[in-house]
Amino acid sequence: MTAAPSPAPASPSTAAASRPDIDAEGARPALGWPRLVLLNLAIALAYAALGALALRLILPPDYVSPIYPAAGLAVAAVLRWGPRVLPGILVGGALVNLSLSLERDHLNLLQALAVGMGNVLQAWLGAWLARRWLGPQPTLTEPRELLRFLGATVGVACLVSPTLGVAALWVSGAIGAGQLGQHWLFWWIGDAIGVLIGAPVALTLFGLPRAHWAPRQMSVALPLLVACALLFAATLHVARNEESRRRHAFELEAFNALDTLADTLTAPLSALEANHSLLMVAPGLSRDDFERAHAERARAGGAVYAVGWAPEVRPADIAAFERTARADGYPDYHVHERNRPGDSPASPDSTVLPIRLIAPYARNRPAMGVNIRSIPQAREAQDRAIATGQPAASESFPLSQDVGVRIMGVVVYRAIYDDGAAAPRDAMGRAHAPKGLAFATLRPETLLRDALPARPRLDYCLIDATPRTAHALLAGDPRCTDLPEALPRSERDLDFAGRVWRLQVYSPSGLPVLEGNATLPFALAGLAGTALLGVLLLVITGSTARVARLVDEATLRLRDSEERFRMIVEHAPVGVVAADINARPLEINPYFSRLLGIPIEQLKARSVLAFTHPDDRAEDSRLGLALIRGEIDRYSRIKRYIGADGQVVPVRSTVSLLRDAQGRPYRLLGIVEDIGEQLRLAELEREHEAEIAANKAKNEFLSRMSHELRTPLNAMLGFSQLLETDQEPGHTLSPRQLGWVAQIQHSGWHLLAMIDDTLDLSRLEVGQLRVRLGDHALTPIVADSLAMVETQRQRRQVAIEVDLAPEVDLVHVDATRLKQVLTNLLSNAVKYNHEGGHVWLKARPCGPSRIEVSIADTGPGLTPAQRAQLFQPFNRLGREAGGIEGTGIGLVITQRLLELMGSQLQVASTEGAGATFSFELRTSDIYQAGQ
Repeated sequence: MTAAPSPAPASPSTAAASRPDIDAEGARPALGWPRLVLLNLAIALAYAALGALALRLILPPDYVSPIYPAAGLAVAAVLRWGPRVLPGILVGGALVNLSLSLERDHLNLLQALAVGMGNVLQAWLGAWLARRWLGPQPTLTEPRELLRFLGATVGVACLVSPTLGVAALWVSGAIGAGQLGQHWLFWWIGDAIGVLIGAPVALTLFGLPRAHWAPRQMSVALPLLVACALLFAATLHVARNEESRRRHAFELEAFNALDTLADTLTAPLSALEANHSLLMVAPGLSRDDFERAHAERARAGGAVYAVGWAPEVRPADIAAFERTARADGYPDYHVHERNRPGDSPASPDSTVLPIRLIAPYARNRPAMGVNIRSIPQAREAQDRAIATGQPAASESFPLSQDVGVRIMGVVVYRAIYDDGAAAPRDAMGRAHAPKGLAFATLRPETLLRDALPARPRLDYCLIDATPRTAHALLAGDPRCTDLPEALPRSERDLDFAGRVWRLQVYSPSGLPVLEGNATLPFALAGLAGTALLGVLLLVITGSTARVARLVDEATLRLRDSEERFRMIVEHAPVGVVAADINARPLEINPYFSRLLGIPIEQLKARSVLAFTHPDDRAEDSRLGLALIRGEIDRYSRIKRYIGADGQVVPVRSTVSLLRDAQGRPYRLLGIVEDIGEQLRLAELEREHEAEIAANKAKNEFLSRMSHELRTPLNAMLGFSQLLETDQEPGHTLSPRQLGWVAQIQHSGWHLLAMIDDTLDLSRLEVGQLRVRLGDHALTPIVADSLAMVETQRQRRQVAIEVDLAPEVDLVHVDATRLKQVLTNLLSNAVKYNHEGGHVWLKARPCGPSRIEVSIADTGPGLTPAQRAQLFQPFNRLGREAGGIEGTGIGLVITQRLLELMGSQLQVASTEGAGATFSFELRTSDIYQAGQ
């Protein structure tokens, strides 16, 4: 439903869909960009046309459209084509809102876009829920399916557009807070009825599947369209009659208001006449007498803001005139020109008309002494009053007594002549000299407000329609000078003291709502009935289609039953054999034929026992007889078949008995599963578990033996150190004996290192060795590692050069394990180098947050065969016969430790040209932040 509040337009809402559209085959139809643009353009035009049609049915009292079929079109379009048509819905919704805005003379692009987005979101949500609850292609045939569709679109989705649209109208000032609930309700009703009627009609035109929706064009769409057309015509007829009644009521109320306002305009003229009569009788009236005579008017206030007297004074008499005024109770009185923008001071030698008396004095004091001839807006009225002797009203202008405010007033003048004459000429045509001007000042805004109190449906304004008037609006809303043509109004022109004043009465909210207005209830009841008719037609046609579908499905099931069974048998990943009770094959699927490598025709010509392994035939015969006698229902066993080439095929055979309608056995059905691969996998699994057990036993043995060896070895090293350091007289060892002790210590330390390496390897292999990563400086770790190999380096006279890049500082490692890695690599580089060789240790950045550490030597290098066996435990690559100590597990431990620290050991070597071992490390987070 579309609400049309005044003065700003409301916009309708739409339902929306969500998921990509799916065609009859279950895939999204492909649309190129040109076709997609044309489709969105067509949706936008159709949406705008349906929206414009709905706006023609705007009805009082709330000026809403009881149906908005564009909402149903949006739901159907998104169900058919998916979110790709949402731009078209957005454009169509915005166009409808803009057209209504232009009619109401309240253009607001942001409001139009907000309402359009509400239409889009509603359409998306409605279609998404419909697909989620009903599937990608709702057919709306089942009553339960219809209820879900109505719940998705009407019950949930149609809440979106009214909420967003009414919020947009309220934010833009189109409606007040008190109108939110009523506008929201009617908006939702219009969208709900629009979906109930518009969606089924649209789906019959382009809904999927077409074989289901196209036949409903005559049985659903046509009756709904005819019913809506008849209801539309009847509603318009009722609406026109109701509008005539409302217009008559407005005109009657406006006529009474105009009469009241016309009567009120006589009050300023009456005040002027009383003032004029008083001054005619007593032209030399004192201040006290003048204020006493107008005391009642001063207390009453009202539209007559002031009455007063401005005599003519020649320039030569101004000083005496001022003294007289001061003596009369105006101590600060002086004649002066009004000096405001646009005023024109009189020439020094011209006669002036200063204000001499004014009442009430308190609120009009700033006007005392002002030469009224210096006010250009009032000069024409003064001249007319002097020339005619009749009241003459001025244009509206800022009053002299109003200082610091911008309030417009009007002054009505009437001349007083010498000798008490009331006319400018006597009976003989001789002119009377003017003595001065009596005046009455009024504020039109106050006069209008006092005459016509605020009414809920009417507004008023007073316009000065005299030609060449600078400020036409005297009172009322400034917009009343340019009211929209569609707004109901009534006006009357009056002659007010020589000026044409136009009284205008209009209704900002449109024609009044009368009691007993049945147009909207009539339309809603008719549309609700039409919507229920549509639901009934959907149920009836859906039931017919459902019955036809069930018949077709039953026919297809009967026709396809045998074909489906054949397809299952032929494509089953197991062998299927159907045999008679004598075990002669009747049906064999291709898988069984491929399993044995024997053509199906040859298999059918033989008994099943003929290609069964001889050792399994007796058991098959026994179980088959037990099955036929009913002793067992089925049996399953592992057996063997003989293939075409005499190969043995192990299988799992499951055999069951089929009986006829009388319960007599007539078929044997066998399911044959090839288990050769399963047997091979089981054998491999057993071998793998045996290897794991052997490896575990080996690791446990190494661990226990290493611990058992460490205890006596530590004792031997301790006693050898005691012998070496014993300086007690008589017990000192000879140099030869000290050499033996040194040899014992060297061999002991070497054996202890081997045991430690063996323990580390054992712990690594069983996953018991853990690293503790942290941020550590690389330089101290390198220094400690160099110290560990210093004795070895000096013995072999190998030079070690260290080159650590300055930017390589903190690394994220386990310091102890990194020291062990560097010591192993440096030790190998020294051990396997030649006498006087070189070793280079370098560290360089190799990428973000990474550094590369490399150790190169000038040793004999490695052959490709040696590199392939480099990381095998206890493999010394043929160096066992040499004089170099080692166990062959140092590099293995090094590689495993680096892997635990997130790195990998790389080897580059050429035989005879040395070897380079390198690995990468992650730099510290602190270092990265600093960088």
